[in-house]
Amino acid sequence: MAASGKGEEEGSGDRAGTGLEPEVWRLAHPRHGMLEVAVGGPAQLRTVDPGYPRGKRKVDDDTVDSEPAATDPGPDATDDGMPTNPGYVLLRDGGPVARARQIGNHKVSILDDPPGLGRFTGNLSVLSGPRVQMSSSAFATAVRQVTFREGNEVVHFDPPPGSSAEARLEEIAASPWKRVVYPVAAGVGKSGWAIAMIVLIPVIGRLLSPILDWIAERMPDIDIPWPDISLPRVPWPDISLPSINLPEVNLPGWVEFLIEYSKVWVPLLVGVAIAVVAVRHSRTSRRIKKAWQAEQAGENEQAEPTARTEWREQSGRGEAPGRSD
Repeated sequence: MAASGKGEEEGSGDRAGTGLEPEVWRLAHPRHGMLEVAVGGPAQLRTVDPGYPRGKRKVDDDTVDSEPAATDPGPDATDDGMPTNPGYVLLRDGGPVARARQIGNHKVSILDDPPGLGRFTGNLSVLSGPRVQMSSSAFATAVRQVTFREGNEVVHFDPPPGSSAEARLEEIAASPWKRVVYPVAAGVGKSGWAIAMIVLIPVIGRLLSPILDWIAERMPDIDIPWPDISLPRVPWPDISLPSINLPEVNLPGWVEFLIEYSKVWVPLLVGVAIAVVAVRHSRTSRRIKKAWQAEQAGENEQAEPTARTEWREQSGRGEAPGRSD
């Protein structure tokens, strides 16, 4: 069953798959066929993959997994139509290739055997071969980007129609400046938590210091009579090591600043490096898609004269279709 994605407009926004059907990311690959990643809750994903595992049900006060069924018996009361942490299904030419209970920064192969009915995929960290790579938000509530990778080939999936990811992609395509700024902001944002902790922890410490001092002043003094234990002394040998007089080096001020605040600039540097890689992958993706479109257009141009020749041979006329005297 191919993913139709009719409910994308209802599921637009920062939360994935909030409509009647899941959000669907698509990529028409010339060699591997139609690749789709459907994102949503269990009930939504079963509209494109009836074998997606069902939720949990209670039997005699015990929580057990629902048995997988050959056909979908209908809505499951345990499934949430607006999941906080949605799952996904990877489809290839309409058939399921991989399933996951929750979205995340995963790498899934498109050549592995599909999971059995009512089962999830075990390996979500494939590092070689043709694979689909997913990038999700910080709390795994929405998919930010889906990428196909095979060797040096890096191609981005088309986001679901009407979603926030599609609006972001349109803004990037309309402005060359945003093509650089958006990935840089995303890369720096991945290291922002480290910068925030470096800045906030001293501030929080200063705020809590008076409170802790006030509590410490009112705590009773507890004197524990620890026993006096005499430990034996070990006669270690006295070894005289030669002293080395190193030359005194005066570092420039900017070097001392970098050494003192390395916890601040190192995460920033990592974020910028991630952003540079993202910009490079985006350019590679656009170049490969243009090559695919040019190749498809060339095939269509070659197919059109062949179709006209066949029509002439079958009709016994020397005129092209659609022409009359």
